Formats: sequence, C-alpha cells, structure tokens
Amino acid sequence: MTLIEQTSAWGRDDLVAIDEDETSRLREVLLGHSVKKIAVDHLELDDGTMLRIVPNEGCGGCGNGWYELTDLNEVDNIITSVSVETTSKRNEDDYEQAYTYRVFVVAGDKRINLFTVDGDDGNGYYGTGYVVLVRGVDV
Repeated sequence: MTLIEQTSAWGRDDLVAIDEDETSRLREVLLGHSVKKIAVDHLELDDGTMLRIVPNEGCGGCGNGWYELTDLNEVDNIITSVSVETTSKRNEDDYEQAYTYRVFVVAGDKRINLFTVDGDDGNGYYGTGYVVLVRGVDV
C-alpha cells in the first residue's frame, strides 16, 4: 500500500481532492468497489485507488476548526450506495458549532460506517470537516 503523504492536492497532478460537501464525487470513486486495505487514515480500493481522509486542521493557537478521524472501517463486499450524514450541535452560548460527518456505504445488503470525522468549528474562521485525497482516479 503506497500511502499518500500530502495533506493537500495543490501542486500534485496525481491527487484529486473531494471535500465533505461533494458527496456525488465521492460516490463516483467508491461505487462498484470494495475496500481492500485500511491503514491509519488511508483506504485502498480493489482497483488500487488510494484514498486518504484528511480532517480539517484549524487554528495553531486554539481549538477552533480542529477535526479528527474517529472511525475507519473495511468493506469486503462491492459498494452499491454512498451517503454522508452530518450532525451538528451548538454549545450553550450558541457560539461554537461541533459537527460529526459520517460516510456510510451499503455493501452486501449491510449499511456500514466507512468513516467518521468529528470536530468543532469554534468561531468558524478556521474551516470545518475533511477532505478526501484520491490517487488513481479522475473525478
């Protein structure tokens, strides 16, 4: 498994970046494939396509915008459906927004949580969510 070491697709012609709002592009990559291997924050599909889930990296001096990959799972059967569920929760002063992004797939008639990214936008200035870096496919 050749890991993707970049955290951004900028300047890399062999990488495609798909963010949390681009479910249709993620669907194009995953449908009709199974997950052959997983490692730390990477998935390798049965055709050799590599995906790296990169949670948003927020402020260097505070907790605003920081996200983490909290779940990553194998999928032995062919993926027939992909959906993204986003849940949010505001804190008591209605200032900060915490999000959970879950990518679900259906394979072998089972709904599987492929990966989950959790975090907190804080003041909203430092971003949210995740990006999936993909090598080996054009979408």
